[in-house]
Amino acid sequence: MKQFILGALALASIAFTSCSDDDVVITPVGGVLSGGPFTFTVGDGIADNVSGITLTGNTGTNSTYVITDDAGNILGLPGDLTALEAEDFDGAPAGVCLIWHLSYEDGLTGAMTGENASNLSGDFSLSNSITINRSSETELTLDINGLENLGDDYAYEGWIIVDGSPVTTGVFSVDDSGTLSETSFWVNAGDLAAATAFVLSIEPAVDSDPAPADTKLLIGDFTNDMATVSSTGMVGDFSASTGSYILATPTDTDDTNEFSGVWFLDNSSGSAVAGLDLPTLPAGWKYEGWVVLNGTPVSTGTFTDVAMADDNASTSPYKGAAGDGPGYPGEDYVMGSAAGITFPTDLTGSTVVISVEPSPDNSTLPFTLKPLAGDVPTGIMAHSVQTLGAGPVAMISGTVSR
Repeated sequence: MKQFILGALALASIAFTSCSDDDVVITPVGGVLSGGPFTFTVGDGIADNVSGITLTGNTGTNSTYVITDDAGNILGLPGDLTALEAEDFDGAPAGVCLIWHLSYEDGLTGAMTGENASNLSGDFSLSNSITINRSSETELTLDINGLENLGDDYAYEGWIIVDGSPVTTGVFSVDDSGTLSETSFWVNAGDLAAATAFVLSIEPAVDSDPAPADTKLLIGDFTNDMATVSSTGMVGDFSASTGSYILATPTDTDDTNEFSGVWFLDNSSGSAVAGLDLPTLPAGWKYEGWVVLNGTPVSTGTFTDVAMADDNASTSPYKGAAGDGPGYPGEDYVMGSAAGITFPTDLTGSTVVISVEPSPDNSTLPFTLKPLAGDVPTGIMAHSVQTLGAGPVAMISGTVSR
């Protein structure tokens, strides 16, 4: 387009000679513009003004600056550099525009907003152009630690909350070292400026649903240009969580293998009550118990209510044939094998963990959030109440910048 304009206008810049030798012939020269190029994010409410432009080598009776789009359509005619630098490009649509300097003699036509520069007619000359790139998107940057590799079936997706509704910011994965595949995302500038909060969710890798899944992991409100995000406000606050358990095997009738089962209850008063004090999880999340055997976590089952049996109470491959056990989360390891161990076994010396799992969940391993954990002491009595301590990860957090 530039070549077209310059080529067309070069012919028009040829000076017209006068019939009188006494007349002074002025040949307009548009000059040379220096400065730029400029890149602006439009629609973000921040004034977008050019600065530092210089003009040299221009001659002519009249002059003005010309702003065109990349097709040569005239968008503005600021008369001097002061007027040019006062132009605010924030309200312009996304795209490319060009700044020119126009030198001309009296009688020029076509120099009007809405006209195309190729239609200029008269004695004139245009300078080189300076490019302004106007983008409707601006950058969102994530700084989040503690996320885990979700495998091939799931991915993380960011969302900003605009007028109460979620707007996606993009999808990313995390490798085994916790490194995000992407940390910067380009988002509509107007939406990002209006966003009140950021949410991170776990989504199917192949996802036809444009809305966030229930498995929302992090949330945080924007204060100025930053949001501090964490799992506390979305999944749960585990800072006051406590846990107790006993070793017992109530699903069989063999009294010699009582150290081969773990149940999250407290019987110290003579009657069983819930042994776990955990917050109620939102939709999309479940608790899961684990016993770490030979370095391998083996599930005790998933649950959402600490005062009810877990989801696999009647279908566990490890339980005995004498029933499903008490109405609390737990597991008897009296049948089958896992982690290279044939059951029954002795769970003393192993580690008991409570994790928070996304639901659905395709992983056989614990998720990152593990609010409670504890080693099973040796030398204890069966059916005696043992205490869980704080787990290795009770919260995932980070910052989001716009």
